[in-house]
Amino acid sequence: MTTDRLRSPGFATDLVLSERQGSAVEERDGYLVLRTPSNPTYHWGNCLFLRAAPARGSLAGWLDVFRREHPDAAHVAIGIDDPAASVDPAEAAAVGVEVEHDVVLTATLMEPAAVPSGYALGPLDPDHEASWAALVEMEMADDFSGTAESHRLFLQRRYAGHRGAIRAGHGSWWAATTSSGVPVATLGLFEAGAGRARYQSVMTHPEHRRRGLAGALVRAAGRHALHRQDARLLVMVADPQGPAIGVYRRAGLLDDTRQTALYRPGG
Repeated sequence: MTTDRLRSPGFATDLVLSERQGSAVEERDGYLVLRTPSNPTYHWGNCLFLRAAPARGSLAGWLDVFRREHPDAAHVAIGIDDPAASVDPAEAAAVGVEVEHDVVLTATLMEPAAVPSGYALGPLDPDHEASWAALVEMEMADDFSGTAESHRLFLQRRYAGHRGAIRAGHGSWWAATTSSGVPVATLGLFEAGAGRARYQSVMTHPEHRRRGLAGALVRAAGRHALHRQDARLLVMVADPQGPAIGVYRRAGLLDDTRQTALYRPGG
């Protein structure tokens, strides 16, 4: 496994973390294929990464490449490893995908976290089943209101991969817990090669938002990685139009570069 096959700190760390959780990477002429057999409905675990921006008029051809590499996928997920990539939204819409832009944020320093009153912050035990089950249900309540069993299975598989990476010593999963020990906010932070540590899945239960929990977790986990896990660079990927990016910036992460992707969720 190497850490320099992609230029974007976001895509590069995605690749490392996926491989450590059992995904396979195949190199092609001009692109990489990522496959996650253990979780076939994980869209960004079953995707392509293009080494350069696609030429105008070529998107239909790249969708054909995606279908050939992932013939059973209902989705389309193609990352473009070129920070200057410019894709025509009209051409993307014509072939049934959307152009997505994310911001990669990084930090080499992190200030201490102020713990909101009534909560405790700390890493989760990978073998404490109740805590991990609570994280699954937190995501279900946020996105699916307790429905969609196929999504619950996807989440269980994804968290199983995270727990395996923790047991192997590659990082930790943090939570803010109430006085009764129930996790109500969470994130992961994993070593991702070349001195980098990548944040994963920052989330707060809807009933506990706007209390500073996400920012406190970003700082607490980040300081732990920098001071106790020999990380030199913290990496986060965020939607530039989403509310969370302001939380990350206030916590001390700085804009580094941007990422572009082509995406269709499918069924």
